[in-house]
Amino acid sequence: MASSSRRVVPTLEALLGTTNIKPREWHHIDPEIWEDNVEAPDDEVGITTATTYIARAIADYTDRPTADEELFWEFRQDFEGWTEAMFLRAQPIYTKELKRILRFKGVYTGRINMAPSESLARLLRMEEYLEWPQDVFQSAVFDTRSAAHMLQERALRQQRSEGSVQSTDRRLSSQAQSRTQTPVRTRGRDVDSRQTRDQDQTHARPAGKND
Repeated sequence: MASSSRRVVPTLEALLGTTNIKPREWHHIDPEIWEDNVEAPDDEVGITTATTYIARAIADYTDRPTADEELFWEFRQDFEGWTEAMFLRAQPIYTKELKRILRFKGVYTGRINMAPSESLARLLRMEEYLEWPQDVFQSAVFDTRSAAHMLQERALRQQRSEGSVQSTDRRLSSQAQSRTQTPVRTRGRDVDSRQTRDQDQTHARPAGKND
């Protein structure tokens, strides 16, 4: 008797429960095609197909520690051949989250206000890992497991250390100026005090008698 195996389809919670995608948005994906690959380029790809494939990448990038340049190259491989039109076919909340998780993991995706579909398509055309602009890097929030986070923390510690040294230098300089000026004021008061005593003694000396 031949035995037949039946594939167990995972629940939506099992697939997306660890991501930032809200449960009310889970109905946009199809667990039945979760493991399926997507042919690209295909600007007419199905909405559910595109959304499910992106959802799988989001879950994968969220759960695993892969980050920074390694994740950049993995993203390029996962979405090889994808066009901006394909990203536009997916539900917007999913392309937005894909862009967010890449940035969170240390991958610079361009301007923060750039449309997710445009940002992701441009990233696929990049031949090299993009460096973060310094001002954007300092204010970004990164996964604590990423190299970007460690570099950011190191830079902040250095800034605090330099600020502490500068504060100490200013305090020591102020104290040195205070020590230099105080004796001058004291000597001035001493001279005034001696002059006052001399004048008092002159006024107090009795007048000589007339012969």
